[in-house]
Order: sequence, then structure tokens, then C-alpha cells
Amino acid sequence: MKKKKTFLIYLADLAHDYFNVNLYTPTGIGYLASYSISKLGDQVDFKIFKSTNKLLEEVDKKKPDLVGLSNYTWNQSLSKFAGRWIKQRHPFLPIIMGGPNIRLERPGIENFLRTNEYVDTYCMFAGEISVYKIVKFLLNQSEQNKISDSLRGHIINGCYSIFNNKLVGNSDYEKPNELDDVPSPFLTGMMDTFLGEGYYPIVETNRGCPFSCTFCVWGISALNKVLKFSMDRVKSELSYIAKSKYNTSVIVLADANFGILPRDAEIAQHMRDMYDQTKSFSSIRMYWAKISKPQIVEIGRILGQLTRTYIAFQSLDDKVLENIKRKNIRTSELLDMIEKLKGFTYGAQTDFLVGLPGETYQSHLNSLEKALSMGIDHILGGEIELLPGSEMDTEDNRKRFGLKTKYRLIEGAYGVYKDQFVYETQENIRQTNDMTEKEMLKLRVIRAFFFASVTLGEHIPLVKYLTKKKIPFTKVCEEMVEEGKKDPVFKKSVNWLVQQSLEEFYSTQKDIENYVSIPKNKENLLKSNQFVKLNSGFFAKICLDKKQYEAYYQVLKRVLLKLMPNYNSKVITDLLYLCKERNYFMRCKSGKEEKKLTLSFSTETMNALFEAEIITAEQKTFNPNSLSIEMDPVVAKYCIDLIKNNPQMNVLLLSQTFMLQMGKFFMNPIFEKRIVPINSSMDDGWSGYT
Repeated sequence: MKKKKTFLIYLADLAHDYFNVNLYTPTGIGYLASYSISKLGDQVDFKIFKSTNKLLEEVDKKKPDLVGLSNYTWNQSLSKFAGRWIKQRHPFLPIIMGGPNIRLERPGIENFLRTNEYVDTYCMFAGEISVYKIVKFLLNQSEQNKISDSLRGHIINGCYSIFNNKLVGNSDYEKPNELDDVPSPFLTGMMDTFLGEGYYPIVETNRGCPFSCTFCVWGISALNKVLKFSMDRVKSELSYIAKSKYNTSVIVLADANFGILPRDAEIAQHMRDMYDQTKSFSSIRMYWAKISKPQIVEIGRILGQLTRTYIAFQSLDDKVLENIKRKNIRTSELLDMIEKLKGFTYGAQTDFLVGLPGETYQSHLNSLEKALSMGIDHILGGEIELLPGSEMDTEDNRKRFGLKTKYRLIEGAYGVYKDQFVYETQENIRQTNDMTEKEMLKLRVIRAFFFASVTLGEHIPLVKYLTKKKIPFTKVCEEMVEEGKKDPVFKKSVNWLVQQSLEEFYSTQKDIENYVSIPKNKENLLKSNQFVKLNSGFFAKICLDKKQYEAYYQVLKRVLLKLMPNYNSKVITDLLYLCKERNYFMRCKSGKEEKKLTLSFSTETMNALFEAEIITAEQKTFNPNSLSIEMDPVVAKYCIDLIKNNPQMNVLLLSQTFMLQMGKFFMNPIFEKRIVPINSSMDDGWSGYT
């Protein structure tokens, strides 16, 4: 009897890889493949792709029986390019798609499918069972009926198609009874190839979000119940990653609210144990629970320097929080949590979005200052991206809050594939009833300075001191913009930032299309003028030019002396010196790779460091005129290798690296008793160090 042909499926979670950018494992489509394999065994053969070129080359070598593509804001054009490329060569080959980048009402779904005609079936929400049923259906068809039209005409719960020129289907998707019914794509070896190529692992310990923030798609009603993978499964995955030969500097948890479950403290302890045993990673990125839970303090204590306390405030204005449906998240409880976590984690982190309904220019600055006063020293956020499927994206919300939008490119999310220039865009809010576009532009420039100093960590000791002295750091940033424009050297960086802010957004998608259609513009984007996120790109550009970096500090010093005429100038000078010397990236660039050093300071400066909570009373007592700082050895090696392996490092690579290792490229105080510092004479008047 002739053996039945194995059904071949190509699943692709495509990512732009034209440039050297951060890439993450395709864990999501790994779930889809592992579940279908668990049900259908050797009847099916799955191949998983992140690279567009590898996918299309494989299609050329061997035509599959089914192709599946993911759909996110950062890869929608890439998936569209690949899908159309495949469909043109194989018109009857079924192509399915899934992902959150789609509106949830029927008119929005129909519009998407008519615009993306190459998609035969769209799977809504979690797709393990939907994809399994699609594969099973096609397996049971005769060879001549394993085609697009057959799939379009077959109703599968949780899926939509255009059939006979009508939208058919529903959103009644099915979930596995237990998440462990979906085999692990890590433990089955499915992710090994990607880990080996340097992709950062994404791990889920639970799914779902109980909150309903209007700008987000995590907490929509279809996904608001929290489901758990078993503890054994989670620990096994984390152990597999940490102990594998594929060392990774970062592990990413994809949970919407890590710490919301009591068991999360046990998971945190396991991650800490794995770090202590292997030193194979240096940080854990995750979204913390948006409500205060007793176990969160325990998690912070356990993980320590591996993470930051992440609290997504979005705004500290009561009117704004009501508008975006975050009143169920109690700010007072979160503040109490921050206080309890001080001294445990690497720092506290939050998000503040620009363009939230009800937010004004001044209320946004007030939120930034209030966060600093709370002890939050890493503040992310930016112009709101309108996500299809979110409540804020609806026409009703756009009209109600006067949301005016524009479009821009996404950092690193463009390139040339099969001789075709493919690029991603995002739609961002540029004006509301409460904030003009001119005010947003002004904030854009100020926030770039703020981001470098606070979020990326360049001036944390200084910022903490200024906050204690009630000197608004946003005012310092405003003054730096104006003073920087006048500086003969640093005006180059400030003018670049201002110009990029003005040119960053386009009124329509067509305007971007027209811009990139000009060969010179396209060439600049690919070579000399790559598009970067301005916040991290601005600081990366400064760090790659020693003259700009030195001028940056001179401008800041002049601004501080101007704003603080009655303060001890030696203390200000010493704090700036500390900020410079603790930047391990800049030290490595100049050939200084030592992981520990001791700086000598005056008694007044040591008192300032104590007041700013940079050092403890005990440290000040034992070492009244010196401060020892050190670098995390795992991050130090990463930094040294980065510089050695990229002698011609560009702004895009460093911008992405700064975001990945956010605040980690800095040396931190250590406690050593009876240190005797050796003074060094410095040409520029900074304090000495050994």
C-alpha cells in the first residue's frame, strides 16, 4: 500500500533582519506547530521561519501544502509582501494568517481580508485549535481539493474568510482545556535553531489580562481570563534556556501581568537560581502586575538586579486615567509597592504615553516629575500608536477625544527582500482635544534629553540629587535644548534631533510611499541615514562621537550652574564626573575594560550622594571620601564583545542595544570597607579616580 504523503506546513513569524537588530524567538507560532503535531503526529511536517528570504527560498525549493503568517504592527508589510509573492507563484496554495493587528468588528475584518486578498482564512485570538482544525480539514481533502477555495468555503470557529464575495465565519474561537495541552516549543527543540542564531527567548507562564485599557489589545473581552501553564512546564522551559549552550543576555516573559499570581514568586526564585548557577543571562524583561500584590515585593527581593519594578502608570492625571479606563488600578497601592521594593530591584520603571485623552503638555511634564519624586528612575513611553482591535482605535473614540494621527516608519523595520524595498509604518496620535501637535513636537525634543539621562541611565546620580533638591529635571532638559542650540559643537546633535522630530511623521501612508519611492531617499534609509527611535537614537549618536559626548556634558554643566547659582559648584562638578565615569560603554570604547574602580570625592559630595540615596549611611561612614563602583560581569562581557565585534558600529545597532540593555551599561556602587583612594590629577577639573 502506498504511504500517504506527509502534509507540509510553513509557519512564519517574519521579522525584518536586513539590519543587525534585536530579534526574538517565534514562540507563538511554535505553539501552533507543537499542538498540531501532538494531535496529528507524523501526518504533518512543520517548518518555522523568521527570515523572509529563507521562507521564500524554501517555497521555491519545495512547495508546501499550507502557509501560515503572523500579523503584528511590526511585520504587517513583510507578511503582506511574502504572502503575495507566494500567492502569485502558487495561486491555489492555502494561506492563513493570525495575530492581533486587526480590528475586531465584522466591517473591520472584512475590510482587512479584502485589502489582503492573498489571505484565505484569518484566525482570531489564540490559534492552536483553529490551526489544528484547518490542517485536519485539508488533510481529509483529496489532493485536488487541498486548495484555497476549499478552505475559504469551510467554516471553522474563530476564523473568517471571504467566500463567494461575502464575509463568512465567526469569532467563537476555542482554547485548549489546559495550556499544558500545547507542548513546549522550547522543550521539543523547535526553538533551538533560533536560539543558536542569537534570538532572544520569549517565554509565557500565563495568558490573558483582566484589565481593559483602551489603548491596548491585551485586555479585550476575548482574552481577559488569566490561564496558566503548569509550574513544572514553566520551570523546565526556563531551565532549558538557561542551561543550553545558546547563552542569551536577556530572557523575555510575555505575561501581561507577572506577579499577579501568588505562584509567580516561585517562578522568580527559579529564574534567580538559574542565574546563580549558570550566569548565562544578565536580565529579565517583563511586564509587572498593574495592581499591588503581596508577592510582588517578594519577587523584587528575589530577582534583585536582574530586573526593574515595572509599573505602567501611563499618566498620573486622574482625568486621563478615567478616560483610558485605568481607574481600576490604584495608584496609591502601586506607590506603596515601589517604596517596599526600593533597594531590591535594579530600579523602578514606568510608562507615560503622549497623546492620551485629557493629557496636556503641562500635565505630562508634571507626571514625569512626580514619577521621579516617587523614586521611579526609568521612564518609557512615547506617542501612542493606535492598535487595530483596541478601543482607542475605534471611530467613536477618535471623534470623542479629537484624535488626529500621522504615520512614521518603525526603527529597523524595513529592508530589501527579493529586490523589493519593504517597510513598516505605524499610526500615531499627533493631536488631541487637549494637546496640539506643536506641543507634542516640543515634548519630543525634551523627552529625548530626559530619556538619555533618566531611562537609559546616563545621569541617574545627578537626577536623584536634583529631585531631592526639588529642581525639576524637565526644566533642566528644556534649558539644555536652548543652550545646546547655541553651543558651537553640541548644536550639531541638537539640530539633528529637532530636524528629525519635524521630519519624522507623514500625514498619510501615501506620503511615506512617495518618499521611499525616490531612489536617493531609499538609499539614505538603507545606508547613511537609517531611521531610528529618536529617544535612544539621539543618545546613541552622541556616544558614537567623542566630541559630541564631551560637549554634551559641558552644556549640561553650564545649564546646572545657571539654574543652581546658590549650590556648591564642586558638588555639581563631582556628580557630573561620576555620571561620566560610570558609563561602561564609553570606558570600553576608550580601552578601559576594568570592572571596578574607586573615585575620590569631597565630604560635601559624599553627603550629596547619601542624600540622593546613591549610597547608604554605612558606606559613607566607612568610606567618607571615596566611592567604589563596579560593573556586572555578564553585562561587561556583552559590552566588550559588542565593541570588539562591531568596529564600525552604527547608530541603529547602538540604539537597539541601549533599549535591550536599558540602564545596564553603567557601573554601580559597591560596599568595601577601609578603601584608600589614590588621587589623580585631571586636566578638565574633574575629581580624581583610580
